[in-house]
Amino acid sequence: MTRPEPFFSWTARRIELDRLRESESAVLVLDELVPLGTGTARLIGMRDDDADVDYLALIVGDVANGHDIAVRGVDEEALLIEGSRSEFSPEILIGLRAAASVCGCSSERHIDSQLCLDGPVRTMIAAVGVRSVVVDWYHATSAVA
Repeated sequence: MTRPEPFFSWTARRIELDRLRESESAVLVLDELVPLGTGTARLIGMRDDDADVDYLALIVGDVANGHDIAVRGVDEEALLIEGSRSEFSPEILIGLRAAASVCGCSSERHIDSQLCLDGPVRTMIAAVGVRSVVVDWYHATSAVA
């Protein structure tokens, strides 16, 4: 018997996270509460020693045991500003660098692939207790004209 899927979109994907398996390898190098508007948010960071890359995420709202939590990439330098403007709670904002990622693809595509397949970003998000996330899969900048 299949269980019903409450989420469906042509431009986004729902990703189930195995919190127990994936969080075992998570070593957060940063985990701080930060003031954000009238409340607080959680700023987390993880280091991928294999690729010599750091990842940052801002957790807006309570995501513990959450399902279908929105994940979106924002400019790393504007992470806290974008978090204070967030219209959705809970939400996870991933800091993106302006430079090309390790794989040579856009930062958004690199983050998407790490969430769908496996990687430090997925591990980092699973470490905060999220059960499933929703990530935009279609980016207008990557569309063929």
